[in-house]
Amino acid sequence: MTAFSMEHLSTLYIILLLEVGLILFRQASFARSKLRFWLAAILILGETGYQIGTVLVGKWTLRNSLPLEVSDLSALLTAIALLTRKRPLAAILYFVGISSALQALLTPDLNASFPDLRYIQFFATHGATVLGCTYLIAVAGIRPTYRALWFAAAWLNAYAVLMFIVNRLLNANYMYLMHKPKLSALNLFGPWPWYLIWAELAMLIEFHLLYLISRKFAGRRRK
Repeated sequence: MTAFSMEHLSTLYIILLLEVGLILFRQASFARSKLRFWLAAILILGETGYQIGTVLVGKWTLRNSLPLEVSDLSALLTAIALLTRKRPLAAILYFVGISSALQALLTPDLNASFPDLRYIQFFATHGATVLGCTYLIAVAGIRPTYRALWFAAAWLNAYAVLMFIVNRLLNANYMYLMHKPKLSALNLFGPWPWYLIWAELAMLIEFHLLYLISRKFAGRRRK
């Protein structure tokens, strides 16, 4: 798949339409009763299906296939949050889940093209992560606090330290901590390790933008 090709842009447009539809029709009975179960099912089936598929075709490896990328972990945690509606988990995922999934959607590290199952799984799972996190805020009414923003940032940094150790042990590159992928916004931030520092700043800016959006949405809801 070529980044920002018609194929890529069309897929992003579909996800955007679904996101807008979720916000506009958040009071509909389907959105309030059944949608969270459908999104959770997509996330669970997408992640488990990918793991099973890579095992069946003999491509599963410790170095590349563990669901340790932030977007993969966020997908599974978003499914749990949708099923349980736990407020602390949902508040953290609003920042971590949306930011990681958006980065994956905009700059996918993906070799497959539509209608390959891997292409469908990748965009369905990451798109459902964004939709699921939006659901928790727009439909379930969970409000992320400013404290949750910093807790999410602290959690992500602690997780990065753990992944650095895992990468050294497995000679892997989870979270792209050891080197940058070919297609990534990280390429704008210079060589290693400087791109990690700039990525930290970009993360905080993105988290604050998401916080402002949630506050504005909360204000409209009160009106």
